[in-house]
Amino acid sequence: MAVPKAVEARRFYHVAHQRLEDARLLLSKLQRAPAAIYLAGYAVECILKAMILTNTPVAKHRAMLSDEFRGSRAHSIVWLRERLRDTGAAAFPLEISRDLTFVSTWSVDLRYTPGVGDLEDAEQFVLAVERILMFADGRLS
Repeated sequence: MAVPKAVEARRFYHVAHQRLEDARLLLSKLQRAPAAIYLAGYAVECILKAMILTNTPVAKHRAMLSDEFRGSRAHSIVWLRERLRDTGAAAFPLEISRDLTFVSTWSVDLRYTPGVGDLEDAEQFVLAVERILMFADGRLS
């Protein structure tokens, strides 16, 4: 596990792993599918932000945090993925690209979704997030 050197990237990195662990617990112990997907989606958002910051000069971090990582677009996995590509980061391998496409339907609006949800869908979502974070671990420093 390579923890990012930059303070801002390191914070997003740690939060990504914490939200994934929260999602796992909600899914395995309480079988709360919507809540697990909701938190796992934040894990992807945070790991992409950590990767973006890692690929951005430290002198630009403050502006990025106050300008680009604000508002609804900053929660969009699609937008974050494009923003990461803009930093010159290497392309994702096919399997990780597929996982990112799968989880890109995630939205903060899930917090308003009632019901118990589908446990199998949630398990697949969390597995995709686990693979994304594992891949990112090998790319951060």
